Order: sequence, then C-alpha cells, then structure tokens
Amino acid sequence: MVFISLRVSAPSARSSLRLILTFTTMSFKIQCAVGLSVWIVLSCGLVPACAGPLKAGCEVIGEEFEDFHAQGEAMAITFPVLEVTIRYRKLKVDNSTTFQLFHNKHRNLRNLGPRVRQDGRTLWLLPSRPSDSGTYTYVLSSDTFCITGSFTLTIYEKGKEDMAVMSYPVSSKPDEDLTIECPHINHYSRLGSPRWFKGFHAGVPLLNGTRYEILSGDAITIRSVSAEDEGLYTCRLTVLHNNAQYNVSRTWKVRVLCPVTSVPESHTEPSTTSPDLTLTSPSPEPPHITAPVNGSVVESHLGSSLVIQCEAFVGDRSPDLTELTWLVDGQQVDNSYLRGRAFQEPQRVSAGHVEALLVFLAVHEEDTRAELKCVAQNPSGKQEVVVQIKVEGSMLAWIVLANVAFCFLLLVACVFLRLLCCKQHKHNDYILARQNSSF
Repeated sequence: MVFISLRVSAPSARSSLRLILTFTTMSFKIQCAVGLSVWIVLSCGLVPACAGPLKAGCEVIGEEFEDFHAQGEAMAITFPVLEVTIRYRKLKVDNSTTFQLFHNKHRNLRNLGPRVRQDGRTLWLLPSRPSDSGTYTYVLSSDTFCITGSFTLTIYEKGKEDMAVMSYPVSSKPDEDLTIECPHINHYSRLGSPRWFKGFHAGVPLLNGTRYEILSGDAITIRSVSAEDEGLYTCRLTVLHNNAQYNVSRTWKVRVLCPVTSVPESHTEPSTTSPDLTLTSPSPEPPHITAPVNGSVVESHLGSSLVIQCEAFVGDRSPDLTELTWLVDGQQVDNSYLRGRAFQEPQRVSAGHVEALLVFLAVHEEDTRAELKCVAQNPSGKQEVVVQIKVEGSMLAWIVLANVAFCFLLLVACVFLRLLCCKQHKHNDYILARQNSSF
C-alpha cells in the first residue's frame, strides 16, 4: 500500500500542492492505462495462441492422410479430417463461408483448366496426372473462424506404380471364404457394377464360377482360399461426371496365412530322412516399434488437432500378421474418454513396416495426464511404447492470468490513490480558507 504525506505551510503553496496532486494523479492514471494496455495486448495476443498454432491468421488442424493413385483415372479429393472437425466443433458453414485450395507447385488451381474442378469442398481431377502430385493446402474461413490444413497426393506414371502403398492389404486363412469390396467409390456416379481382375496391368477377368462369386453390388467372394489365390485383385468401374466418362480402379493385396504346425515332442531323435517328419513354417519376425520412442513427449496446443504416428518394423514375412493398437489409459480409443474426440486410423502396410495413426480432433488439458500406449503384436512377440502429450500454450495461459491479476491490483491501487488525493485536496482547501478568514 502507498501512503502520501503532504504538509501546507503557507497560502502560496496552494498552487504547488495542486500541481503535485495533479501530477501524482496523472502519474498513476498513466500507470493504470499502461497496465490496462499490457493486459489488452496479452489477452488479445496470447490467448488465441493457446487455442492452436496459427498460420496467416488461421488455425492449423491436423494433416489429412496421404493418398496414392495411378494416372489417367478420375479422382475425387476429399478432406475427412476437415469434415470431422466441422462436425465436432459444430462450425456454421453456409453460403458466406469460403473454401480455398492451393497447390505447392500451382498456386492457383483455376489456371489448370477444366481438368481440375472444385465442387464445394471436393477437388476433382478429370483425369489425374503425375503433375498433380504434391501438397494441397486448404483454407476454410468465415466471419467467426478460419482453419487451414494440408493433404499430400502422389500420382504414379503408368507402369511405375508402387503397389505396396497403392493396394489395400487383406489376409485370410486357407480353406476359408474371403469377401472383399471395391472401396471408396461412393463419391462417383457409376455406370454399372465394378469388374474384377486378378492382377493390376492386363489382369485376368474374374467371372462367376466354382471359385469366385461376384456378389450384387461391389463385392467378390473367393471360395476356399488357397496359396495360389495370393496376389493383387483389382476392381475397375466406369464413372460419369458432367456427361463425360472416366475410369476408376482400386486394388487389394491378398495374403494367405500358412498354418503353423509343430513337431511332436519325443524322446527319440527322428531320422532326418523320415517321410513322416512334420516341418515347421518359418515364424514371423517379432515387431520392433521404430517410432515413437518409448517415453516420448509430443507437444501440441490447446484446442488444436494432433496426429501421432506409430510405426513398427516387422520384416517381409509378417506385415499382415502384425496388429498395431493405440490404447488410452489401457483402453481402446473408442472405449476411452476420448471417444468422439479422437480415433485410430486403420493401419497401413508398406515394405516390411506397419503404421497406425492416432488422430486428435482437439487437444484438451486433461490429455496431458493420459497414458497413450502403442502396442505392436504378432505371433512372435509384442512391444509397447508410451507417449505423453505436453501442451505448449499452458505457460502462456498462466502469463495472461498473472497479467490480469496484476492489472486488477493496479486498478485497485489507482482507485485508492484517487480517493486519497481528493480527500487530501479538500482538507487543504479548508485550512487555506480558515487562514484567510477574519477569525
């Protein structure tokens, strides 16, 4: 608390006293104004930063999932992470909302002619070309919000496709029936049902018969799967867009699991030439999680989206046998408190590696206290790694709160000093008046 002691010894000091009081009052008013300005700057400048990382004034949400396709086909690029974010945050999207798309090589997609068309929040490539590969950035904005994200696309030249990343992996046990569907074709106006082929280039047409059953719709069933059924299965269909026809294809990579048999225990050594010897199929390699490192801390911002990658090396023999699972406090994501705010993306297999993504639509403070665990498991072994989230904006929030408290105390001090100065000013005027009276 601040005390001011003033003493008046002569009438001539009244002007000096008023000057001192005025200067003192102005000084504290200036301090209050400065404190208030600091509070306004910190409140307006730091609080939004706690909500998420910003880029050109827009909040950055998580990256969309990378996609791979072959050239010469129609392609509809959608943004599922953006759509889920809109639904989760209940953003009002109407005619006043703008959706802009940019390419890292072609800044303005409208300059690419009628082959590249934007229809709402969907980008059409009619047809796709290798030059379309790259990173696409979108900005969805209105008077009340602005969010931005990105999407990476790879279009392979004909004959140079990487089927390991383009195909969808599926496995089956021998002598079982396997049914697969032509995936992700709901965006297209189709002219008839898909046609199925064994292989990709110049594939052998599959017809209804004793081994294959083409179901009504988009699926095919392989009866009594055997080792010879391993390989690529492609569904092709013709689609219609703006009265023009285009081709679309999707490919599955089927793997048949070999039954693991063991040698019966015996006290006598079996002869190496015995025809009754039962061989043991080679065991898959145990999984080794390469990312993230156990005990890793992932930094994020309050309110922002977040994608955490878990990748395991499993060798060439066991990618389809390995399962990656994200656990939240020992529970699967859909059964945890994160249900509806986070989800696990289906795992992908590529060149002896298995990858699974944990996607947060919005990071909350309570997520910093959760145990996030990635579990990799196959018949040969199991490995677990634990990850923790750290919120970068929490310190900024404390700074803002401290400045608000400081400004409040400063405001109280200003009011007190103002009242004290006014009271002292009235008392001095009374003393000076008595000195000039006739008494």
